[in-house]
Amino acid sequence: MAKRHTPMKEPFADPPDEGQDSLVIDAMPTKELFIEMLTRDIALIPAIIDLVDNSADGAKRVKGEGSLKGFLVRLTITSDQFKITDNCGGITVETARKYAFRFGRASGAPSVKHSVGQFGVGMKRAIFKIGRQFRVESTTDTSRFVVDVDVNAWAEQPKKWTFEFAERDEDTTHSKDSVGTEILITALHPDVADVFGLESFEGELRNDMRTRLQDPISRGLVVTVNGVPVDAEPMTMLSDPRLAPAYRKLTYNGTGAKTVTAKLYCGLGRSESRSEERAEAGWNVFCNGRLILEADKSPVTGWKEEVDSVSIPGFHGQYNYLRGIAYFDSDDPARLPWNTTKTGLNTDSPIYRAVKLEMMRLMRPVVDFLNRLKEERQAKDDPGEKGPLEELVESAKPEPVMSIDTRPVFEPPVPKPKSQNKEPKMQPIHYEAPADQVYAVKKVLKVNSFRDVGLKTFKYFYDAEVNE
Repeated sequence: MAKRHTPMKEPFADPPDEGQDSLVIDAMPTKELFIEMLTRDIALIPAIIDLVDNSADGAKRVKGEGSLKGFLVRLTITSDQFKITDNCGGITVETARKYAFRFGRASGAPSVKHSVGQFGVGMKRAIFKIGRQFRVESTTDTSRFVVDVDVNAWAEQPKKWTFEFAERDEDTTHSKDSVGTEILITALHPDVADVFGLESFEGELRNDMRTRLQDPISRGLVVTVNGVPVDAEPMTMLSDPRLAPAYRKLTYNGTGAKTVTAKLYCGLGRSESRSEERAEAGWNVFCNGRLILEADKSPVTGWKEEVDSVSIPGFHGQYNYLRGIAYFDSDDPARLPWNTTKTGLNTDSPIYRAVKLEMMRLMRPVVDFLNRLKEERQAKDDPGEKGPLEELVESAKPEPVMSIDTRPVFEPPVPKPKSQNKEPKMQPIHYEAPADQVYAVKKVLKVNSFRDVGLKTFKYFYDAEVNE
């Protein structure tokens, strides 16, 4: 038998009304802050990716840190509506009642190890970003609920900070096939409807998902946009043992759930085309599997910085081969150095400041190697000729970072200097002269062959006219 329908607990209580002489000051937040202002801090695509992150976190809750095969997130997007459906475990009625719809992460909210959700605003902010009417339906193996909200009507009740269940069932068992969550958003904002109607939008969304969500997708999570799967390739570096990337693992703040681990890789990479090399060079920073910075070439990741006698130049084209990857990971996502929109780093984080110095230390030998590669290219006489460093780089094959050998420091081979006694490059000379004159010169030079005639006469001219 279903339990009696009850409204959700209000997250904000009304301020006491004690008259004009009261010492109480009203600090009650307004709904406009959440509906209008917080949505300005995040772009449309990152807001959508936040919803997919929530589904991925649900899959992690079920499977832990292993494979996510069998879990699916489907996005259906038109100029009239947005819908995201998953089979990632669902939300219990109790979680919905106490935590899922709160504006901010409430104390005691259930957490998922290595999750991306942290601040308790992602789902609500994404919904408000997209439209003014939403319906959330979620089913677990033991419960089911529906929340259906007209945001405009809800906003007109400034003191009512609750939503209500349209349907609620906590006493029945549900089949595995029915478990999951669906969020349907309608009454789209006009600008959102226009963007959703663009032919280019789906491709742009897939490209961002391909990079931002490469960790859960590479672990088996299937994500589709209007029926088309989003593929993702793992990060790669050149795998030749002589070019093995540097690797360092760092741990901060003790043990247990509060521990933050940083795994750093820095080496060389190569893109599929020359035009992509500059775009893909730099540092990539992940937090709990979510890509936060992609191919960064700014002082945020150490470029054009000097810290504790470690100096890194500003980015130039000669560094197009440089690849750096920093993986931050923690059971408690609040410990990670990311901002609330998960599109940038909190550079004031003491942990990030410490890790950044280590990133610069790993980067310095790679920078030095690429400087030598540039000098080698500039010193060659024949534009088609390749030096030993260039041949080494071009012969190495890209491999997924997690599967290649590493070293504590990037230590490529140093080519031997050219021998000073090396025979000079020779160039044949061919010419003809009257035979009687050639025989006369041969007699004067006292040589036995016409070849020696040519050598002696060339040397005579060179010594007299060139090498004075």
